[in-house]
Amino acid sequence: MRAVLVFIDGIICDYRQRQHLSGAPDFFKREVLLKDAPTPDSVRCLKELAQRYKLVYLTARPETAQAATEEWLNAMNFPQGPVYSGLTLADRLALAPGLRQEFQFEAGLGTHWKDNNLHLELGCKSIILKECEVDWEIVRNHLLGQAHRALHQAMGLLEPRALKIVESAAHRADAYLDAGRLLPAVKSLHEARWGFLTAITGLDDLKANEFEVLYHFVNGTANVNLRVRIPRDSAAIPSVCGVIPAATFFERELGEMFGIEVMNTPNPDRLFLPDEWPTDAPPLRKDFVMPQLQ
Repeated sequence: MRAVLVFIDGIICDYRQRQHLSGAPDFFKREVLLKDAPTPDSVRCLKELAQRYKLVYLTARPETAQAATEEWLNAMNFPQGPVYSGLTLADRLALAPGLRQEFQFEAGLGTHWKDNNLHLELGCKSIILKECEVDWEIVRNHLLGQAHRALHQAMGLLEPRALKIVESAAHRADAYLDAGRLLPAVKSLHEARWGFLTAITGLDDLKANEFEVLYHFVNGTANVNLRVRIPRDSAAIPSVCGVIPAATFFERELGEMFGIEVMNTPNPDRLFLPDEWPTDAPPLRKDFVMPQLQ
């Protein structure tokens, strides 16, 4: 796994609350260090990075402060990773040969142009950010790519409407919704011009006596599935054709194959089954029994 070198001071740690102690012994005192705040969005972004990269932390602190630094990282819920200390630039450059031998670095995050020297020694991309006011979208753009950004945009749009959202695989998220929240969720994606609907599929959970209807949206290589569970005994779900007219094909198939009523769909006609096929024998239900056709 490739690694990212994360400079702690000013990148993920806003140390300005103790800046007035600079040069004094208390500047690196444990009780003072533990009062530092994480920079906004740093924990969330590093958790995203940790899914793809090994995180290696570096701090401009004496080795005596390392235990407190590790305690702070754990308390702030940052992802796990080894911590290295180098009080001066020369100290940090001296660490480079060992770091280069142990890790394969994709990038280093720093706050000053002199950090480029270290990143150059490590042979990796150098990302220089504004101290204590980091724009984490820059980091995402360089290290996570378009699919990741698109996925998290969709998750942000759906979060107010979903029961829960699960990032189930790389570049894929599943948003679980009540049927009453389906249309607002679809509208939020549509109005943001987020990708397009590629399919509507159904799952028959006979044991739970429920159907699950899945709306599959794609944006590049990012995939978002809206998942709605409805009872089998009164299987009905609202049409999304008022927002996405092309969904009519999928809704007709859903009604025909599962016997799910798609409320207010503009065209409920069959697609595949013959006219004489009985309405009470949807072929994709797990309790389906082949009817006797005339």
